[in-house]
Amino acid sequence: MTGPSQCRQSFAGKLAYLIETAHPPDRGPYSYREIAAAIADHPGAMTAAHINQLAIGKQPHPRIHHVEALASFFGVPVTYFFDDDAAAQIADQIAQVSAWRDTEARHIAERVVQLNPRDRNTVSNLIDTLRAYDEQPRSSRRRRKPSTSDGA
Repeated sequence: MTGPSQCRQSFAGKLAYLIETAHPPDRGPYSYREIAAAIADHPGAMTAAHINQLAIGKQPHPRIHHVEALASFFGVPVTYFFDDDAAAQIADQIAQVSAWRDTEARHIAERVVQLNPRDRNTVSNLIDTLRAYDEQPRSSRRRRKPSTSDGA
């Protein structure tokens, strides 16, 4: 799923996106049972089966107390489910957090932070140069290294 930034996504689509993406880095998505157990003490408590029905769109009009319970569980404002602009903003934030979970990216960032400001700027410029190179059409790119046939 690409995220709820698409035009007028349904409540089900937004909920399914949260279930798919908003979870701790060391595990996969929460199950419907885990969500139901976590919100059991909330005024909007519901069964795992009901959460499933909401996520797949069989219950397209949830009650506000159910929306509040789900929003609380996932740590998003209630407006996420009703305002497409808010949903798009939150989806962007989730994407950034998910990218940060990537241990390789986090490891590189931790190493860069230890550099002096001049060297961090050099690394930043290198990243910008590589990104610009990758964005060029393949046919117009200059080769990164000399051809091996030149030295043979």
